Amino acid sequence: MDVSPEFCIEKAIEASNKKYKCLQDLILLTMAQTEAINEDGIDGLSKLTGEKQIKINEINKIDEDFGIYFDLLKQKLGVNNLDEINTSELKGANELKQITGKIMELLTEINKLEKQNYEKAKNLLDELGAKIRQISEGKRLNNAYNASAGLTPPAYFVDKKK
Repeated sequence: MDVSPEFCIEKAIEASNKKYKCLQDLILLTMAQTEAINEDGIDGLSKLTGEKQIKINEINKIDEDFGIYFDLLKQKLGVNNLDEINTSELKGANELKQITGKIMELLTEINKLEKQNYEKAKNLLDELGAKIRQISEGKRLNNAYNASAGLTPPAYFVDKKK
């Protein structure tokens, strides 16, 4: 099958538009995770993580499709990256550059949010761990005091006068 560079660009643009849409959904899920972390909603956080994984799998499939057409395009034009393509000579090349630029911006924003969420989640886990240790310590102390009270024999008065 012999395909033209224009066809490859068209398919790469289609894949990029799908990826951009998925990334927009992903950023919304990431923002929802931020809210779940702030509200201590661990159950909601788990559900959102599952939804994000589905989107990530979808994006990976789109990336595979994009890679096929982009590799074909690079082979046909004899270039190594998108910047080497002359946008004035090839229909759709400028649009492809624009959408990939938008994708990179979204990825940067998602990465920034993910780092913030990671720090917040880590702090939340540290707080929960401290509370659990505090409860365990209190329980241990309570058991120590109650156990010793239960082991002492009752006091009896012995009347030695008779």
